[in-house]
Amino acid sequence: MTQALNFFAGEHAYRTIHNEGLSPRSIRVIMGASGGPKWFVLSHLDRYLASEWLPDIDHPLNLIGSSIGAWRMTAYANKNPAAALDRLEHGYLNQRYSDNADADEITGKVNEFIDETMGDNPFDDLHPNRLLHLVTARCRGVTAAHSTRKQAWVFTGVAASNMISRATLPRYFDRVVFRSPGGQLPLTDWDQFTTYQVPLTPDNLRQALQASGAIPVVIHGVTNPAGAPPGVYRDGGMVDYHFDLPIKPDNGLVLYPHFSPVLKPGWFDKPLPWRKVTASHYSHTLVVCPSQAFIDKLPYGKIPDRKDFETLDDETRLRYWNTVIDTNRALADEFNDLVSTGKLAERLQPINAIAR
Repeated sequence: MTQALNFFAGEHAYRTIHNEGLSPRSIRVIMGASGGPKWFVLSHLDRYLASEWLPDIDHPLNLIGSSIGAWRMTAYANKNPAAALDRLEHGYLNQRYSDNADADEITGKVNEFIDETMGDNPFDDLHPNRLLHLVTARCRGVTAAHSTRKQAWVFTGVAASNMISRATLPRYFDRVVFRSPGGQLPLTDWDQFTTYQVPLTPDNLRQALQASGAIPVVIHGVTNPAGAPPGVYRDGGMVDYHFDLPIKPDNGLVLYPHFSPVLKPGWFDKPLPWRKVTASHYSHTLVVCPSQAFIDKLPYGKIPDRKDFETLDDETRLRYWNTVIDTNRALADEFNDLVSTGKLAERLQPINAIAR
């Protein structure tokens, strides 16, 4: 029978799971990557974790995400995470745009979607033990341009610079993390980006979510979020697309439900086959993702992506995305079976298979 899931474990996570198994009590951090509608391949695994695992985690749980990962982790942090995930799925699934929609239209509808998904009192609805870290990119210099035409050539230049070296990106972006009171990620070195950690408040939660998903050219950035350094804020994937940070809890593991067996540090690294995350940064992490064999059997042989808005009409897109959502129940079922039977350790692959 085709295996629906792959499991990639860092060295410490590999040993821990072999010796102790995996349970909700093992998890100290959950990560959520950028990727827009790629998330639909994980929706039932998210629901399973929200309903079956989160209630059994009684210690502080740090949740870090960028772009759609920030929205997913905010749903995880809700006092009723399963209902929050339902709202997120319904809202994202049912987005509609006119032909040749411009950034004004897309920004307005995305912000409406965030408001509807979050509800009236999103900050008050956060669980006190689930601590958010919402990643955004603060623009430096020309990347703060408002004109979409200017952004197009500016970000083409940034991509070319990144192709030479990712170390060039701090010229263009700072990392700003909107962090729940009491939140503390277990890492000592944030890397080369100037990083600010800003208290998450009722005044900036929506702004942080809007900024973290503000794709250049497509969606307007957020200017001067409350309590944060002044500037224009864009998609957190600019700095942390799939994350390349040494997050290593002293007393547990990092769980990373991910879209595919591919890990890229930043958004600009997507087309660069040689650019991968650092294996040692993932020593405490278990990556759970659909297998390539599972992906190959989906309609079009791929998981959903943002280009579907451009290449498919709404009816075809909805049919495709709903099929992916229905099919991905197999991921949650397989995860539950492997954990409950203690057979997960037999399926672990080293993180070096997808990292450098």
